Amino acid sequence: MFNSINNFRTFYLLFLCFIGFFSCEEEKTLSFSEIHISKEKETFVDIVMPKAKGNSNVAKNINTSLNNFACDILNVDSAKEKKLTIDQSITAFNASYIGFTTLFNEDIARDFPKWEAFIDGEISFQNEFIICIAMNGNVQTGEANSNLIFKFFNFDPATGKELKTKDLINDLNGFKALVKKYYDKELMTVHNGLQSQNLDFKLPKTIGFNEEGIIIFYNNFEFGALSKEPVEFTIPYVVANSYLKF
Repeated sequence: MFNSINNFRTFYLLFLCFIGFFSCEEEKTLSFSEIHISKEKETFVDIVMPKAKGNSNVAKNINTSLNNFACDILNVDSAKEKKLTIDQSITAFNASYIGFTTLFNEDIARDFPKWEAFIDGEISFQNEFIICIAMNGNVQTGEANSNLIFKFFNFDPATGKELKTKDLINDLNGFKALVKKYYDKELMTVHNGLQSQNLDFKLPKTIGFNEEGIIIFYNNFEFGALSKEPVEFTIPYVVANSYLKF
C-alpha cells in the first residue's frame, strides 16, 4: 500500500514538473497582436503594425522601437522636436499641415492636397533566435515623389533589443562578397540605369529574413537621386547559412 502511495506521489510530482516545463516554454514564445490606428482631420493617417503582447521588458523594448519608427515617419517638421507617442505625433503631423497651409492665402491653400501618412508592418520571420519585423512608412504631401522608408527590425527574443547586421553575420567580408554577386545580377537584369553608374558597393542599411532566406533591401534614397525605386532580392538559406550566427 505504501509503495502505491509513494508511486502516486512520484508520478504526481513528475506530472507537475512536466506541466511547469511546458508552461515555461510557452512563456518564452513571444506573441503579437495587431494595432490599427486611422485618423482623419485636415490630414489622413493610417497605421497598421504588430504589437508585442504582455508587460515584459522584451515586449516593451520591441514596442518602443516600432513606435519610434512610426513617430519618425510622422515627424515632418525638422524644426520641432519629435514626439514620443503615436497619438502626439499624429497631432503634430496635422498641426504641421495647418501651419503650412496658413502661409498662403485661402484660395491657394484650398488647392493643396491633403497630407497623408501610411505606416504598416508585419512579422517577416520568427524563431527562438530572432524576430524579424518589416516596417514601412509613406508620407504623401503632394510632391512628385512620396517619402517612402522601409526598414527591417531584427530583435533578440531574449531581450527585445535590436540586432545590427554585425550581430547576425559571422563573416562580414565574406557576406559582403556574396551579396555583391546577387547585387550585380539584380542590377544587370532589373536596374540597368544603376549598373551604368559604377556605384561603390555597400551592404544595405537594413537586412531581413523570411522563410526562404535573407532579404537584401536598398531604399531608393541609398542611391541618392539615381533611383526612384528600391532594390530588393533574396539570398536562399542554402547559400547563406554558413554566414549566419544563428
